[in-house]
Amino acid sequence: MAKTIGKNTPPAKKDDAPAPKKKGTNPFQFFQQVRQEGRKVTWTTRQETLVSTIMVIIMAGLASLFFFVVDSGISFAITFILRLGA
Repeated sequence: MAKTIGKNTPPAKKDDAPAPKKKGTNPFQFFQQVRQEGRKVTWTTRQETLVSTIMVIIMAGLASLFFFVVDSGISFAITFILRLGA
């Protein structure tokens, strides 16, 4: 027995009505709220920022060295294979 779409579906509930629009804040209140949230942030110290920056530079250097070695190895292998056929 095949079901037909649209039949036997319950009617829409009244609770599905769109939510009322929220009242916007004026620019003064907005910037005041932004400042309050900014005060709640735990900012990093100069030492933490320095250590994190150094770690990022080291990891970027290691990644670039890794990809250089892999690229050189693949290039060497392809060149070797192509010279075999010549």
